[in-house]
Amino acid sequence: MASLLKSLGRGAQSQHRDFNDVDRCHLRFVGSGAHVDAARNPGLRVFPDFVAASEAREVATCARALLEEFGRSHALNPRHLRFYRKQMAHLGAAAPPVNMLRVTGRYECADQPIAPWGYGDDLDAARLPEPLRRLADRAAAGLAVGALRDVTINGRHSSFFRLDAHVDPPKDGPNVCIVGLLSDTVLTLSSVGPPDSTAADQRRVAVHSWDAGDVDALVRANTMVHMYGPARDTLNHGIRLGVSAAELRERGVDAGDARDGALFDFFGTLETPIPRQPERISVVFAFADPG
Repeated sequence: MASLLKSLGRGAQSQHRDFNDVDRCHLRFVGSGAHVDAARNPGLRVFPDFVAASEAREVATCARALLEEFGRSHALNPRHLRFYRKQMAHLGAAAPPVNMLRVTGRYECADQPIAPWGYGDDLDAARLPEPLRRLADRAAAGLAVGALRDVTINGRHSSFFRLDAHVDPPKDGPNVCIVGLLSDTVLTLSSVGPPDSTAADQRRVAVHSWDAGDVDALVRANTMVHMYGPARDTLNHGIRLGVSAAELRERGVDAGDARDGALFDFFGTLETPIPRQPERISVVFAFADPG
């Protein structure tokens, strides 16, 4: 995996800004906890404080309203629910409810409300609510991108942030920007993808990740992460189930005054736990390349 990342990093610059110390500080190799330098960066750029503290509430309120009006739950299939709950059995009574609410203009299933802004070649950015249009314009201004092709909103609660490692649909576009709101988390790049990332022992993943060569990105609330090149279309991205405060303490890691059932991410190593807030919203903007 390390040699793969080294070779990938050389081709991930493209027309975007060079990888810098901000990226390096927010990226770590799983296991060693070593920061990822520019030569081994697979195409991930980090923009802390992308959403100003003064506008975060407005953006979150807008996103919640859209989730309520157009959102579809992806946690309705009883068989899938049983499968996910079984994988969380080690958390006991403190296991959070499985929840996956999403709004998108991309057609995904027959009973899905389609977001009014549309998708792909037919996406109409003028139909985005002003807070989201402002973020889309800001993302485009800071990157070398073309037309906006997708806007997707994901809502999670009860600290259930699990996102099985996967690659987004190629038709979304080669530039994927993820804006995280309301809670810190860790986004992981992995060579492991579906179905293995879903079927894996989630307790093991929570404390070791999917693969020993995974790369963690620390995504504080209000941060934007831009994925391009291998980070976008070769490696999978996901968020681990989370490790409980009780398990951290059993392993000798300080979990502060968190209740035993509280969930944490970790950044590179378990010795750097990142506490989760109850709610997280992500807004995903996907762009074409220029021209």
